[in-house]
Amino acid sequence: MTDLPTVQALIDAHKAAMQRYDDLPDGDVPDEVDAEMTKAAEALCTYRPATIEGVHRKAEYMMSCDVFVGGESGEPEFTQAQLISGFLPVGA
Repeated sequence: MTDLPTVQALIDAHKAAMQRYDDLPDGDVPDEVDAEMTKAAEALCTYRPATIEGVHRKAEYMMSCDVFVGGESGEPEFTQAQLISGFLPVGA
């Protein structure tokens, strides 16, 4: 069994939400764009992969993304406990 398609779909959804944000002109971020980014990030963060390959794919993406490791402000949007929990495989 592999969960790589699920992990990749969550990553792709987060990338798409981030791209919509990045494509906005400077100024206010519409509520629906902010909500989409938050929902996609939370879904990825809380998903617990069923395989070590899923954990690796998820970690590789999340550790390269400012949302999860700290952006321009230096503050990540998730706590260390949330991140660690999301990297534990299902059943751990």
